[in-house]
Amino acid sequence: MAIGKICWIQRSGVKRILSLSGFATITAIVALLLSGSAQAETTTSIKARVDGRDTGKPSLTVTACDSECNGKLSTFVVSEKALSAFQSLSNNDRVTLSVDSQSVVQTIVLTGREVDKSVRLLVLGCSLLFCVLLTTLITWWHPLQLVIGEDGRYSNSKLQMAAWFCLVIASYVAMVILRVYEVGWDFLGGINIPNNLLLLSGMSGLTFAGAKGITTAKIDAALVAGHGNPKTAGVPNFWKDLLQNDFGVFDLGDFQMFVVTLLAIGMYAVTVFHAFEIIQISQTTALPNVDTTILASFGLGQGAYLTKKAVGNAGTS
Repeated sequence: MAIGKICWIQRSGVKRILSLSGFATITAIVALLLSGSAQAETTTSIKARVDGRDTGKPSLTVTACDSECNGKLSTFVVSEKALSAFQSLSNNDRVTLSVDSQSVVQTIVLTGREVDKSVRLLVLGCSLLFCVLLTTLITWWHPLQLVIGEDGRYSNSKLQMAAWFCLVIASYVAMVILRVYEVGWDFLGGINIPNNLLLLSGMSGLTFAGAKGITTAKIDAALVAGHGNPKTAGVPNFWKDLLQNDFGVFDLGDFQMFVVTLLAIGMYAVTVFHAFEIIQISQTTALPNVDTTILASFGLGQGAYLTKKAVGNAGTS
């Protein structure tokens, strides 16, 4: 009886040991599978520029991009699930790659398309021409009337407002055209105006309104006082009207406003041209912003011009 009990106890112990051993084995196998699965799913995200494609392998040669694309040149094999996106790529496209530990590309997300210089020049030129033609049609073939004051001379405040407005509108139209051309009709619109550009455009309009108000107030005051209209009628002369007062004397206030406006327009035109090199693929984007130096210079120039108009006499300021 005692021997039988001992044998039963031994068999029970063996079963327990085997049971515990089996459980430990299963646990180890599951842990190994989970670790292998986690390792397989570990990927690295890389922002890059496409430098070449080999459709035979298939493989993708890219240059890593941070703020600029001057990073390491690498070649990755492309997985089967990324082939569809791979086949639609072109050289110089901007992409975000998901690469696993075996240097195999798992996913490809297109983030930007490069635009050739000649295409940018053509689109920007056509956009500016569109603004000029539209203005010409609206003014019945007399577009210069928009920048000529009531005294028959070219107006600095009107000219800077018209030139800046035309550049901003042309930039907007060009960006719309390039987004549709490079990406598709799904990306029509969605273009915002950045803060500095909005401020500069507002200052341009404010200068025009302020100059108009100051001149009108001085003319009204002179007429009430019985001195006659100090603003005599003249004949339009572009350079003379923009750089001299009504008596043919060179005016520092007019000169600095003309130079600052020309500088701001030129700098922004160059900024737009370079910004359009890459068209970002996103539902919303923004026009290129104006740097703070140009914004400050423009603001000071407009302020000095209005101050000169306010403290001077009508006809000499």
